[in-house]
Amino acid sequence: MEIGDALQKLGFNAKQSLVYAALLELGPSTAYAVARKSGVKRPTVYVLLEELRMKDAVLKIPHAKKQIFTAKSPDELVARALDEIREVSGILPKLRALMSKENRPKIFYFEGIDELKQLLWRNLSTMDGKEIVGFYAYNAGLSKKLLHVIEGYNEYLKNHHIRVRGIVPDHPSLKQYRQTDEEYDRSNVIVPFSQYNSKISLDMGEDFVRILALPDQQGVIIENRDVADGMRQIFEMIWKCRSEPVQGSKPEEVT
Repeated sequence: MEIGDALQKLGFNAKQSLVYAALLELGPSTAYAVARKSGVKRPTVYVLLEELRMKDAVLKIPHAKKQIFTAKSPDELVARALDEIREVSGILPKLRALMSKENRPKIFYFEGIDELKQLLWRNLSTMDGKEIVGFYAYNAGLSKKLLHVIEGYNEYLKNHHIRVRGIVPDHPSLKQYRQTDEEYDRSNVIVPFSQYNSKISLDMGEDFVRILALPDQQGVIIENRDVADGMRQIFEMIWKCRSEPVQGSKPEEVT
């Protein structure tokens, strides 16, 4: 390995390497002497020497009539670099914990109608012919623009044969959806509003969970199969325990 390459591995740039190597060979010297030895212009050498001082690789000898500089021993530089490596190695477990892992839940936050649309369509490309289950809120107080987004979302589900099973409140804002449940392949357990009147919807696909606060135009999606499986099991337990009849399209048998 060339000297310049080795010095650059210690954090020097190419010109800093030239100046340090020249000063190391010369011993205590002026910037003028370093410039002649290194081939770097003298005004630039002054700047580089100051940069090397900031790196604690060069010292300025005090009380000299001229500005005299001396290079620190390369052994000292290497020892310091090794100390830094050992220090960083000590926090490797924490750094590894920050790495993205396949089984680590990925959480994304969305706000505003445009971002909610992104949330609703996110992950749907893998759901053709499959099922989404969830607990759905009533729709009172939603803007026309947001209702239009929901209509487009429902059309996408219908066209891609994505069926929906939901536990929903009995509320006037949902009547229009109940009239088209069979057409859109939705099955619902309709719960009295006095028992279930959440403004928050929570549903699950194969490997994601969505939490939607539509009145506030906010949403969160958690992408992780284990989280989705756990939430789906909770849904299935509640689905089977409710005494209300299933309405809408006929759901597939759940084992």
